[in-house]
Amino acid sequence: MNFSETRQKELKREYTDSILKTVSAFANYDGGQIVIGVDEANKKIVNVIDYVNLKLKIENKINDSIKPRPRYDIKVLSIEEKNLLEIIVYPGTNKPYMYKGVAYQRNDTSTIPVDQSFLVELSLKGRNISYDQLEIDEDDLQFTVLEKKLNEVRPVSNFNKDILITLGLFTNNHYNIAAQLIADENKNITFGIDMVRFGHSISEFIDRRIITGKSILSQYDGAIEMFIKHYPEIEKVEGIQRIKKQPIPYEAYREAIANAIAHRNYFISSNIKIEMYNNRIEITSPGGLPDGVTKENYLKDNLSIPRNTIISQVLYTLGIIEKFGTGIRRMNEAYFSYDKKPAFVIKDAFIKVILPNVLFNDVDMNEEKRILNLLDIKVEITRQDVESLLKVNKSKAIEFLNKLITDGLVKSVGTAKNLAYIKK
Repeated sequence: MNFSETRQKELKREYTDSILKTVSAFANYDGGQIVIGVDEANKKIVNVIDYVNLKLKIENKINDSIKPRPRYDIKVLSIEEKNLLEIIVYPGTNKPYMYKGVAYQRNDTSTIPVDQSFLVELSLKGRNISYDQLEIDEDDLQFTVLEKKLNEVRPVSNFNKDILITLGLFTNNHYNIAAQLIADENKNITFGIDMVRFGHSISEFIDRRIITGKSILSQYDGAIEMFIKHYPEIEKVEGIQRIKKQPIPYEAYREAIANAIAHRNYFISSNIKIEMYNNRIEITSPGGLPDGVTKENYLKDNLSIPRNTIISQVLYTLGIIEKFGTGIRRMNEAYFSYDKKPAFVIKDAFIKVILPNVLFNDVDMNEEKRILNLLDIKVEITRQDVESLLKVNKSKAIEFLNKLITDGLVKSVGTAKNLAYIKK
């Protein structure tokens, strides 16, 4: 038996009412499994005494204390001639599921209360609508930026409310949050996009631009302008030819920005961050993966569940995004002919895309700096990566890595064959 807990598996030596919080969390999100009769610390199975009555007790506890009642099964497992109870909780459709008036969520392997903004999001999921579909009271919104972009893809002779209705921005005689975000001015929305071009360190600002209170379409344009300004095409001589090359493939960057704007969590009052360095660009989008999308689904582009239904539809209409979840694939394809590849960091609170500068060359830098540069674009590396980068043997690679660990710049994670290194 695997004695490790995960986001969707909790192990308990015996029953306590704290398990009900986990039932709430699993029902509110992706479902999960609770196994009673497992001593995780000592990695051993503990026989559940009187499992029949305990099963009945847990059923009554769940039915009486979690509202609305979640879907679940309780099974008796027999392992090593010992009895365990397995509670399987299914993702619910009537969210939020509350235990003693509080909704819970999983944070890695722990269970924590849902904050107010996520509680609203859960309530919307229970109603099967997205946040951007919520109606607002504002009635004085202007859409000149949208009109201009729409005319670039399909000329419109008379831009009026009928077009806004068709785009889903005006329903039941009300604008919605999608309309508020796409309108020229968003005075009630204080977050947007924050872009910085760093120099040789994060304390050196070459350029900075923050766009808030403006249309997400203007934010998109501003991000593209910042890229063109700081990562222009460079002419390189190859043989007898002068060839123009981009330090960072434009299509990969454009796709990363479009995805960040389309799929960020607008419940979170935080800016999309674009950090531009000599060797990479990092795009950080507030909010983790939408419900129902796993890390594997996301990275393989084989499942598309838009967090913001209307915004995604409008950006698709304008030709800014592909509707069918090809963003990651297109970023990877833009790097197809290069050794360096995009990296993706997926957390509960954010998603970060790292786009390496394919023309960046650090061959004249010292070994420790080159390892740190590699960590910038790969996030996690192995000893073999260092051997390949520096063209050194195993012992020398370990020596360099240990020096960085001693200096407090790097730490090791995992053990044996799974040993890897990340920045501290």
